[in-house]
Amino acid sequence: MLAERHKYNGTPTLALNELQQATKLQVDGKVNSKQYNFETVVCLICEGEGFEKISEKDRYGLYYPVVICRDCGLVQTNPRMNQAAYNEFYNTEYRKLYVGTERPGSNFFKLQFQKGKLIFDFLQENGAFTKPLEEMFVFEVGCGAGGILHYFREKGCEVKGIDLGEEYVEYGKNTHQLDLETGFLKDIQLTKKPDLVIYSHVVEHILEPDKEFVELKNKIKDSTIIYIEVPGIKHLSNYKMNLLRYLQNAHTYHFSLKTLENLMSKSGFELLKGNSYIKSIFKINKKNMPKKMENDYSEVMVYLRNMERKRKLYPFTIMALKQATKSILIKTLDTIGIKNIIKQLIVKKK
Repeated sequence: MLAERHKYNGTPTLALNELQQATKLQVDGKVNSKQYNFETVVCLICEGEGFEKISEKDRYGLYYPVVICRDCGLVQTNPRMNQAAYNEFYNTEYRKLYVGTERPGSNFFKLQFQKGKLIFDFLQENGAFTKPLEEMFVFEVGCGAGGILHYFREKGCEVKGIDLGEEYVEYGKNTHQLDLETGFLKDIQLTKKPDLVIYSHVVEHILEPDKEFVELKNKIKDSTIIYIEVPGIKHLSNYKMNLLRYLQNAHTYHFSLKTLENLMSKSGFELLKGNSYIKSIFKINKKNMPKKMENDYSEVMVYLRNMERKRKLYPFTIMALKQATKSILIKTLDTIGIKNIIKQLIVKKK
């Protein structure tokens, strides 16, 4: 195990609001009563069984056994909840635990919309748009309420999305008139093949992503661009250099760019662009010759051990100091703004 603090004790690393606390207890109850069943599997990429345990809990304090494969370096949950358990979890508890609100709303949609801009900019900077935006059909798997798609629609694209969360799909359909459906990729019938497929923080949730991408190949063109964004296991700076702020029970896999490329190569795709964050662009490998798998075990473990040693130094990093300065500035501006409003009201009364 990476460190003693990673042993399961039910204690969350994050501060949870009342809804999150209640939802955590609900999930705990279903796990303990075996309403949520777990299954042990072989490694997704290399099909090996040589695992090393990293952690036993997630950031919410839920039981969450995480291991790394010594033969390829893929970090994964094992044993994990089975598909039936995950289906119920996503439809009843996931958003409450992750977002901390009972139902979808404008704030969540706005965050998705902002994410849409970041994705669009990344694709544009890397030359992913090979035709006019007005001629592009964008399809998103795991679209939530559809905020990302809304951004692309405003750019002129035709859009469609699918998700397992019924309430979020209904919110996007009814509030923003987006073309969204509830269901799995295999159940969706597309009237035409997309030019761009988006998986934003989705692949890490899918139990069998290799089969997902085999299914995807039947629904796309050779020229279709696949955008995949997942939280990179070798990019913990966004999580205060603390693995226990990164881990969450909804994530089955924790990719590095190398292990994601291994998976996609196995599924018949090739990497065009990518970084450690992970933002990446893939397309179908027309040569149909998968790239030789690279073992990322040593690099991942060196990185995780290094972060475990240095995590207490995070408050002194440039990123932390910038965030603290920004927070102080915002609070100061808010205070000044409130004072000015009060002054104006006083002047008006006089």
